[in-house]
Amino acid sequence: MENIKRAVIYARVSTEEQATEGFSIKAQVSELYRQAELLKMEVVHEYIDEGVSGKSISGRPEMKRLLTDARQKKFDIVLVYKLDRVSRKLKDALEISDELERNNVQLMSLQENFDTTTPMGKMVFQMISSFAELERNTIVGRVKMGMTERAKQGKFNGGLCLGYDSVNKHLVVNEDEAIIVKEIFNLAEQGYGLKAIARRINDKGYKTKRGRLFSTNGIKQILDNPIYIGKIRFNQVVDWNEKRRSGKNANYILADGEHETIITQEQWDKVQHIRQKRSVKPSRSSEPYILSGLLKCPVCGHGMVPSRSKGSSGQTYRYYTCGEYHNKGKQACRPNSIRADKAEKQVFEELTRIVSQPTVLREIIEETNKQRVHSTEPIQEEIKLIQNKINKLTNHIDKLMNALLDGDIPQDIVKPKLVSTQEQKHQLEKRLETLGAELEESNTTPIDYDSLKQLLEDFKQLLTQVAPEEQKLLLRSIIKDIQVSLDAPRGIGRHITNINLFFDFTIDAMQDSYELLEKIYPDLEQQLDTWSTSSLSYGKYKRDMLESLNSLPLFMVRFPPIYPISPIHLLQQNQSHYLMRKRHFRERYRHVASRLYLFTNTKGSTNNKNNLTFTVCR
Repeated sequence: MENIKRAVIYARVSTEEQATEGFSIKAQVSELYRQAELLKMEVVHEYIDEGVSGKSISGRPEMKRLLTDARQKKFDIVLVYKLDRVSRKLKDALEISDELERNNVQLMSLQENFDTTTPMGKMVFQMISSFAELERNTIVGRVKMGMTERAKQGKFNGGLCLGYDSVNKHLVVNEDEAIIVKEIFNLAEQGYGLKAIARRINDKGYKTKRGRLFSTNGIKQILDNPIYIGKIRFNQVVDWNEKRRSGKNANYILADGEHETIITQEQWDKVQHIRQKRSVKPSRSSEPYILSGLLKCPVCGHGMVPSRSKGSSGQTYRYYTCGEYHNKGKQACRPNSIRADKAEKQVFEELTRIVSQPTVLREIIEETNKQRVHSTEPIQEEIKLIQNKINKLTNHIDKLMNALLDGDIPQDIVKPKLVSTQEQKHQLEKRLETLGAELEESNTTPIDYDSLKQLLEDFKQLLTQVAPEEQKLLLRSIIKDIQVSLDAPRGIGRHITNINLFFDFTIDAMQDSYELLEKIYPDLEQQLDTWSTSSLSYGKYKRDMLESLNSLPLFMVRFPPIYPISPIHLLQQNQSHYLMRKRHFRERYRHVASRLYLFTNTKGSTNNKNNLTFTVCR
C-alpha cells in the first residue's frame, strides 16, 4: 500500500497585501487544500500568519512553530501558495529552506512548480527569493519616498502622539492631552529630572495616549519631540526593527508642520538648555549588579533594577529596587528594595549549599521528578473532557442536519443553530489540537541526580573564577528568576525566598551557552574537535561524558526569556527557540549530541527541559 505523505499548509498575508491585492488567507488555504487532494496528500495541520510582514522570521509565530514541528518530524511536505509567502528576504528564505531540508521536509509551491530538494530546484528557489526581496525593497523604497516628501511638506505621516489626534491625516490639538504636555514641559523648565517628572505626572492621575502610566523613557520622548513647537520630524532612526536606537540618522528631516503648536519656541529652547546642563554621563559602577533582572518584585512581579542610597553616615549602599517604581513612581508600585550585597551573598551561598549538601539537591530532584511523572495528567483529563463534548456536538449536528433535510423544522430556525454548533465544535477541535501538541512536547523523563550535581559543581567552580560581568551572564544561564520576600522582619530585612533554576537541554538552546563558553575558554573549539562518538563503546562513552562536564559546565543550559507578568510554571515546556545559523549548526550538533545521553537517555533528544525550585534557608 502506498504511503500517503503528511502535508501542512503555511499561509501568510500582510495587512497591506490583503487591502491592496485581496490576497486573503482563505483563498490561499482553499487552493492549497485542492492541490493536496490532487496529489493525494493528507493535510495534518495549518500554520497561519495573518496580518504579518514577510520581512523576517522573528515576527511570525506560526513560522517558528512550523520549524519546531519540522524538527520533530510531524510532517513530510510544506505547501505554500507562492514562495514569497515563506519570506520576502533571501537570507531568511534560504535558512528556512535549509532547515526543512535538514529534517527531510519538502517545500512545495502552488504557483512555482519545482522541487527544492534538487540542485536545479534550489537554484530556482534562490532566484525567486531574490526577486521577492527585490520587489519588497522596491515597494518599501516607493512608500518611504512618498512619506519623505510628505514630511518635507510639513505633513504628518501617522502614529500616536500625546497632545494631538490625527483627523484625516492632519494633526488636531487634543485639549485634554495638551494640558499634560504643558505640565511636563513646565516641570522640566523648573529643573525636575525625568524620574521626578514621571512620578509627579503619575501622582496627578494623568495617563499616556494608551491609558498607561508614564515612564522616564516616555517623558524623555515627549521632551525630545519637536512636534510640540510645530515641527515635523521624520526618518530619525533607520531600520528600527533591526537596529533600534543604534540606527540613529544624523540627517533626518525636520520641517515646519501644518499643525498648531502646544509649546512656545522660547520654552522649548529653555528646557533643552536646562536638560543639556543636567546631562552628565553616569559613572560606571565598579561593582556590577549581577542579579539585576533576575530578582522579581514581590508585589508586581517586574524585574528589580540597580539603585543607590546614602546612609546617615554618608556611606553609599547598593540596592535592587522594583523597576516599575523606579521608572514610574509610587502609582505603579513600591520600592520593595533589597540590599544588593545581601542578595548576592544569599544566591552564592544557596548555590554552594545545594551542591555541598547532597541531600538537599536530592530532595529537590525527587520532588520535581514526582511532579514530572504526573505533569501530563491535567492535559489528559482536559483532552478526555473535550473529546466527550465534541462527540455530543457531533451527534447534535447530525440531528440538526436530519431535521433540515426532512423539513420538520423551518430552515430559518435550524440553520443558525447548525452554524453555532459547528463553530463550537471547531473551537473545541482547535483546543484539542493545542493540547495534543502540549502532550507530545511534555517530558516526564526523570532528572538524573549525578549528572545534575556534577553540572552544578562545575558551575559553582567556574563562577568563582570569572569577572563580575561574566558572573552576571553565568547566573542568567541557569537561573530563571529569584523571588524576594514581601515582608522585611526586624533584624532580618527583606530577603530572598526562592530561586528558580531552569535547565534547557535541547540542541536548539545551545547557542547562547556556546558563545559564552567561547569567550571564557578561547581553546574551546580545539577541545571539542577531539570528540568523536562513532567508535565509542557504552562504558567509554559514559566515562567521556562525565569528563566532558568538567570542561563544558554550561553546555547544556540556556536562560530563556523572562515574562515577569506570567505565572511561574515548575514544569514549563514551551519556550521559543531561534533558528540556529546554518554554518554553525552541523558542528555544534556533533559536539552537543554526544553530551545529551546522561540527561535524556536518548541520544540527540530535542525535548528535555527542566525546572527546579528550591527554598532559601535563612
